[in-house]
Amino acid sequence: MTDLEISNKKKDNKPTKKGLVLKYLILFVILLIIVAFTLFNINRISIFRKVFGSFSGIFEGIGVIIFIVSLCIVFIYHLIVLIYIFFNYLEDKDWYTKISKIDKKIDLINFTFKALSILLFIMIFISTPCTVVGGSMEPTFETGQNIMCVNYIFAKPSKNDIIVFDARNEMHQVDDVFYIKRVVATEGSLISFDSDTKKLYVDGEFVETLDSVSQMTIINKSIGMVDSANDYYVPANKLLVLGDNRGNSYDSRRFGFIDLKQVFGRVYIRIFPFNKISLY
Repeated sequence: MTDLEISNKKKDNKPTKKGLVLKYLILFVILLIIVAFTLFNINRISIFRKVFGSFSGIFEGIGVIIFIVSLCIVFIYHLIVLIYIFFNYLEDKDWYTKISKIDKKIDLINFTFKALSILLFIMIFISTPCTVVGGSMEPTFETGQNIMCVNYIFAKPSKNDIIVFDARNEMHQVDDVFYIKRVVATEGSLISFDSDTKKLYVDGEFVETLDSVSQMTIINKSIGMVDSANDYYVPANKLLVLGDNRGNSYDSRRFGFIDLKQVFGRVYIRIFPFNKISLY
């Protein structure tokens, strides 16, 4: 291969001016979507600190700070570049060379901040690692086991989903409590209760024998039902949740239905201990 062929090959590998503009435009749109999603779900950042804190206390606050700083740096840099291109695309013939040189100089820094932004965005808003505390979900989950919790972005919880949620409501006022329970009834499900046998049914299937009629009263009151209502359909955006360890679980029998807005996400995999990795 001649020197001329090598030189031509190097030139061919360089992105065109239009290609460079398109690259920055696409990256900026992606960043804009991430920023908009972050602002729209800003409350999830504080929830992330509480849930993820149990997984790694050191990372609890630092991770959020790194995410915000990295995202701001990358977003502002790409915005400045696009503004520069917009005002110099036709007038300054050398803009392409200038930007290419800057890209090469800060390539590693730019990549690092992008990687941190994307990784932490996924961990905060898409799939968050959590640690199980307590025995309410035994034998499914035990204290100290690590799980991954995925956000319900385009879906709603289904029956038998295992969810992590904020357990506070009007009937359960405590500080920063996040529970892991199983969904036993979703909106539209038929709730039936036999006051004589104290048996609770969902869509005709037996779920649990309650300790007392008062537990059913708590469940009913949480959605404004009268005490004597033994058969009704679950209202929209409401979930009935129970722990798998029914004899040792603080759940809907104590605080009633939870709202869909309280749900942090669905547990889809146990990642530790390694010999018990499994999907859900």
